[in-house]
Amino acid sequence: MLRRSLATFMNAMTGPDYTIYPFSTQNLKDFRNLQSVYLDSVFKPNLRELDFWQEGWRLEHANVKDKNTPIVFKGVVFNEMKGVFNENQAILAEKLLNLILPSHTYAVISGGDPLVIPNLRHCDLLNFHSTYYHPSNARFYSYGNFPLEKHLKFINDRYLFLSDRIDTSRSEVPSEKRWDKPRYEHVSCRPDPMIADPNKQGSIVIGHLCNDINDVQRTFEIYVLSQLLLKGPNSAFYKSLVESNIGTGFGPVTGYDAQCKDTMFVVSLQGVKPEDFRKVEQIFDETVEKVIKEGFEKNHIEAVLHGIELHTKHQTSNFGLHLLFNITPLWNHNGDIIQSLRINEAVKRLMNEMKQNSQYLQDLVKKYLMNNTHRLTLTMTPDEKYDAEIAAAEQELLSKKLKELSKEELDNVYKEGLTLLAEQEKKDDAEVLPTLRIEDLKEDVERYKLVDLDISGVPLQVSVQPTNGICYYRGILNTQKLPHELKNLLPLFNNIVSKMGTQYYDYRNFDQMIQLKTGGLNFVNHVVEHKSNTMHYEEGILIESYCLDRNVNDMWKLWTELFNNVQLDDLQRFDTLVKMNAAHLVNGIADQGHVYAMSTANSLVSPVAKLKEDISGLQYVGRMKSIAQLQDLTPILHQMKDIAKYVLNKEHLRSAINLSNEHKNDILESVNSFYESLKGTAQKPYIVTSANDNNVEETSIHHVLPYTVNYSSKAILTVPYTNPEYAALRVLSKLITSIYLHPEVREKGGAYGGGATLTSAGIFTFYSYRDPNSIKTFDTFDRSYEFLKNYKLSQREIDEAKLGVFQQVDAPTSPSNRGMLKFTHNLTDDDIQAHREQLKHVSKEQLMEVSEKYLRPGQKNIKIGRALIGPNNSALLDRKLENWTILEQEEETQAEIAK
Repeated sequence: MLRRSLATFMNAMTGPDYTIYPFSTQNLKDFRNLQSVYLDSVFKPNLRELDFWQEGWRLEHANVKDKNTPIVFKGVVFNEMKGVFNENQAILAEKLLNLILPSHTYAVISGGDPLVIPNLRHCDLLNFHSTYYHPSNARFYSYGNFPLEKHLKFINDRYLFLSDRIDTSRSEVPSEKRWDKPRYEHVSCRPDPMIADPNKQGSIVIGHLCNDINDVQRTFEIYVLSQLLLKGPNSAFYKSLVESNIGTGFGPVTGYDAQCKDTMFVVSLQGVKPEDFRKVEQIFDETVEKVIKEGFEKNHIEAVLHGIELHTKHQTSNFGLHLLFNITPLWNHNGDIIQSLRINEAVKRLMNEMKQNSQYLQDLVKKYLMNNTHRLTLTMTPDEKYDAEIAAAEQELLSKKLKELSKEELDNVYKEGLTLLAEQEKKDDAEVLPTLRIEDLKEDVERYKLVDLDISGVPLQVSVQPTNGICYYRGILNTQKLPHELKNLLPLFNNIVSKMGTQYYDYRNFDQMIQLKTGGLNFVNHVVEHKSNTMHYEEGILIESYCLDRNVNDMWKLWTELFNNVQLDDLQRFDTLVKMNAAHLVNGIADQGHVYAMSTANSLVSPVAKLKEDISGLQYVGRMKSIAQLQDLTPILHQMKDIAKYVLNKEHLRSAINLSNEHKNDILESVNSFYESLKGTAQKPYIVTSANDNNVEETSIHHVLPYTVNYSSKAILTVPYTNPEYAALRVLSKLITSIYLHPEVREKGGAYGGGATLTSAGIFTFYSYRDPNSIKTFDTFDRSYEFLKNYKLSQREIDEAKLGVFQQVDAPTSPSNRGMLKFTHNLTDDDIQAHREQLKHVSKEQLMEVSEKYLRPGQKNIKIGRALIGPNNSALLDRKLENWTILEQEEETQAEIAK
C-alpha cells in the first residue's frame, strides 16, 4: 500500500503491552482503502510459514544457492533487533524496563531478543495471533473531518458483527507488586570509540516506580514535578548531577515515563567513571532531601505550567497521530482518556492543592522519591569482550539448533532456502489491493497568501494563519563571509549561544525568562541548495521562536537581550555544555546509521552535501569529540565570541512571521523595536555561495564502528529541483525502491530497510539499514540499471511510484509552517506546481533516459560516492575502481585534533 496510497503516515509498531497500526491520509477514498487493508491484515492475515521465515528468522545457507556454504541465522526482525542493540543506551533502556517491572509482560524484550528469537516457532505466532488479535481485544481510533458514522459502520459490518465477544482478561496487565527494599543491578555493553573520555563510559540509572497510570491527575502532577526536577539549568538534578561534571549529561531514559501500567520516574547519567557510581547515588539522595527542604521557586513553577499551555495550543501537521500516541498507553489499561485531555482542569486541581498545602509538591517528592522502596539502581559499563561474547552466544545457539536436526532436516534447510527464494522472486499480485489513481490527485498546490514587508531595513515575510493564538518567528542570518575555521564551529555556537547568559541575566535567569515567555530561542544550522544550480547554495543560521500572542513583546525583548548583550565568558558553563553536546551526539548514531551513511556518501559528490556533513554528519560528531577532549577550551570560547560578533546583527538578516489575524497589527508594530535595537545596517539578506568541483573520480569511505550490522549508501549527483529531469529521477527513486531494492535488500538480503531517494540537492542516494550484508548490497545498488533495462515496466507501477512521491509533495502543512518553503528554500507556489505537473507527466521513456544517464555503470562525468558504517571490512579495498578509504575512529579523532 505504500505505493498505492497518498498516506501521510503508515506504519505498524510494537510496544511492551500493545501493538498499534496507525495510518493517516487527507483523501477520503484513500482512507477507505487503507481502512479495509489494515483491518484485513490485522484480523485476517495469512501468516504463512514462508512469511515467518523471511520476516522472523530461519536457518539458511550463507549463499542460499550453495549447499557447501555454512548455515547461519537469517531474518528481517532477527537483524533488526541486532541493530537495535548496537546502541548502548538502548541496552540500558531495555534492561531498566525488564528489571524494574519484572513480573509480567515488561520483563521480556517486546521487539525480541536476538538470542531468543530463534526459539520462536511458526505455531507460536499463530497461537499468539488467535489469542490476542480479536475485535473484542481491540480499540479503534479516528481523528479528522471524515464522517465517523461510515467508519463505524464499516468496522461493525465487516468485523464486529461477524465476531463473538471473547474473554479478554488475559490481556490485562496487573500492577507490579511493590518491593520492600531497593534493588541493584549491573549490565555490560560494548566500548564506544565515539565517546570523548574513554575513562568515563559508565552510565547509571536510578528509577522509582510511581503511580498507576489510571490515576490521571497524579500522572499529570508527577509530570510537572519531573519538569521541575530535570528540565534546564534551574532544575535540581541538573544543578547537582550535570553541572558537577560527575557525568557528561543526562542519559536518554531520563524523565517521567507514563507508558506502562505503572509509571516510573527515572534519572539517568551518562559519561560517568565507574568508581563514581556510589557518589552519584549519594548526590541523588542529597538532592531529594534539599528539594523537600527548600521546595520550588514560584517563577520556576509558572515557567513549567506556561510550557504546558504553549504545548497544548501548538498545532502540528500530524496532531491526530500525536494525540493517538499520547492516549494509547492509558486507554490500553482502560483509563479515562477524556479526563486525560482536560489539561486546564488538571492544572486548576494542582494549583488548588498547592494553595491548600504549600508543601504539596515536596510531599510528592517525599512519597515517590525519598520513601519509595521500589527503587532500582542500574549501572552499565563497557566490556572489551562484549561483542565476542554475544557472537559466541549466537554461535552456540546456532550449533545447538544444528545438532538438533537430523540429516534429512539439514538437507531440508537447503531446500527450504530455495523454496523461499523462489517465493521472493515471484511478482506479487498487487491488483488484489485497492489503489488511488493519478486522477485522484488534487489539481493545484495549496496556496497561501504571503506579504513581504520591510521593517527597519530587514525583509519580513508575513503569513496570516489560524495559529491558535501563537506567533511564530523565524530569521536567517547569512554566514557566507564567516572564516572557514569558524564555520566548522557554527553548530556548537548554535547549541550554546542562548544558554550562556547575558549582561543583565545569568544563564539560569535567562533560561527561566525564555521558559516563562516562549517556546525557546533556537539557533539551527541552515544550508540550503539553490533550486536551479547544484553548485549554488545559501549558508547561514536559522533562528526561531514562538510564543503566545500575549507574550510577543517579551519575546522581542529576549531576542534583543541575546543579540546585543550575550556574554560568552563563563568557561565552566561552556565546558559543561560542550561535554553535554558531545555526549548527546553519540547517542543515536546506530539508530540513525543509514542517515549518517547517506550524509557521508552525499558529501563525496556535492559541495552542498559536504558542508552539511561538516556541520551535522559523522565529521561533526568526531570534531565535537576532539573538542570535548581538549584540556583548555579557552581558544574555542574565544572563537564563539568571534562568531557572535559576526552574526548577531541585522546586516545579513531576513525574517518571517506566521500569526493569527487578531493581533497582527500589534505584533508587526512591536517587531520594529527588536530590529531597531540591532547593530549594523541591513544589507544583502540573501547571499548565494558558489562552489566549483570538477573532480569526477569515484570515492568511498568506510567508517569503522563496533556494530553487528551495516549501514550502506551510494550517492550520484544529478540535477537541481527546477530541471525537468528532477521529477523523473524522483519518480525513479520510488520505483526502484518498490520493485527492486525492497525485494532484494530486505526480503532476500535480510536488512531491516533499504531503498533509494532523491535529495533536495539533486543527489540520487541508495541506502540500507541494519543490514547483515555490505559488499553484496553495493552490488545490488550497482545492478539497478541492469534490472530496469530488462524489467517489463507497467504503467500501473509508474503511477504507483508517482503516488509515493505525491505523499511527500502534497503532505499537510501546519499553520506555523505555511509559506516556509518560500522563506527557507526560495520555492514559490508556482515552482511547486510546475514540479507537480512534471511529476504527473513523467513517462516510461523519461525514466529509462535518466536511468541510462545516471545509473548505468561506467558513465563518464558522473560523480559517485559510497559510504559504509559498520564493522571493519577490508575486502572493500579489493574494489579498486571505487577508491575506498577505511577510517578507524581514533585516526579520525587525531586528525581533528591536529586541525
